Amino acid sequence: MATRVGIIVLSGTLDRAMPAFMLGTTAAAMGMEVGMFFSFYGLNVIHREKIKKLKVSPIGNPAMPMPFPVPQILTIMPGMMDFATNMMKKMMKENRIPSIEELVQQAIDLDVKLYPCQTAMQLFGYSKEDLIEGVEEPVGAATFLNFVNGAEKPIVLNF
Repeated sequence: MATRVGIIVLSGTLDRAMPAFMLGTTAAAMGMEVGMFFSFYGLNVIHREKIKKLKVSPIGNPAMPMPFPVPQILTIMPGMMDFATNMMKKMMKENRIPSIEELVQQAIDLDVKLYPCQTAMQLFGYSKEDLIEGVEEPVGAATFLNFVNGAEKPIVLNF
């Protein structure tokens, strides 16, 4: 039995979604079976419209590279989230890093199972039609945990 990787995506920010998909697509390319569970704001990453508007939050993120020294208190100023997002997207483009949309498509192409959380969908009033093509049917946490637990060598990551 192959290694099975379970990735839980709870955040709907670009800087949290990117590593989740980088690890997921890499594991799938290495022959591992991968399932990603999207709950709460993580659903935005697989939402047809919201995926286009994912942001990077500089608030409370002292590791975020800035082109000039920025005291943490200034990260709450209006416009800083858009500034941080645009800066990250520029860095990604300059370094030929795939966009989140490209990474999601790679995941689908690599047969990564994208599981929307049924409870969170109900909470936010989402339907399956609100989500991108290629996601699995919405499931509960128990179904996802059974997916991970059914492996000889399970690995679980949380974003």
